[in-house]
Amino acid sequence: MLSDNDYLRFGRQLLMPQWGEPGQGQLARQRVLLIGLGGLGCPALQYLAGAGVGQLRLVDADTVSLSNLPRQTLYRPDQVGELKVTAAAQWVAAHNPGLSVEAIAGMATAERLPALLEQVDVVLDCTDQLASRHAINAACVAWGVPLVSGAAIGWQGQLMVIDPVNTPASACFACLSDPNETATPDSCQQAGVAGPVVGAVGTLQALLALRLLLGQPVQTGLHRFDGLQFQWQRFELSPVAECPVCSDSRSL
Repeated sequence: MLSDNDYLRFGRQLLMPQWGEPGQGQLARQRVLLIGLGGLGCPALQYLAGAGVGQLRLVDADTVSLSNLPRQTLYRPDQVGELKVTAAAQWVAAHNPGLSVEAIAGMATAERLPALLEQVDVVLDCTDQLASRHAINAACVAWGVPLVSGAAIGWQGQLMVIDPVNTPASACFACLSDPNETATPDSCQQAGVAGPVVGAVGTLQALLALRLLLGQPVQTGLHRFDGLQFQWQRFELSPVAECPVCSDSRSL
């Protein structure tokens, strides 16, 4: 049941028929696993916490550096050297102390992911390493947890929703990117990244996650943003018949 303070705080959201009081109450009971608190994770966390998602599980092994500050809007110069999960949890506590936050300092490895996914309703992959993306994708498909994956480099952004339960015929991340590929793509440290591009992708990850949490239909497939041409494209992705990750789940 919503409190008087909830009505005041979330009033603009409650006005939307797709949201309303039932949706707000539902958000308060749900848990989101957010992996990576860099340029994608910062705006995603801010909007999820702002919307009133009641339980937030944050995972990151990194510390705040000076080079993060132009695009990672959660952090201040005096927090350089501090664990990102600690700084992020402090921000959530100051913004809305009624939310529950788990701050887990470490990598989301394949061995740790089953425990991290316990009682989770939606996962946001805000990491910047291909191996981590594949591990997160495989775990979410195996456990049947919806995944919102985001990426950005240079002027380019990318979004992908994998919903193995509600949309079992959709492609997973391994259908798009071969997990056995040995070539390593450029990172932001090598190619650079425009702050507003990575911020836009992280914000849209939060939007897609909220739609999933509210039980609204979400388009799967691949969404790409070109910041130089200011264009969005959407690609339908068919699942790969011999995908090492999701082909077994489809047959089951």
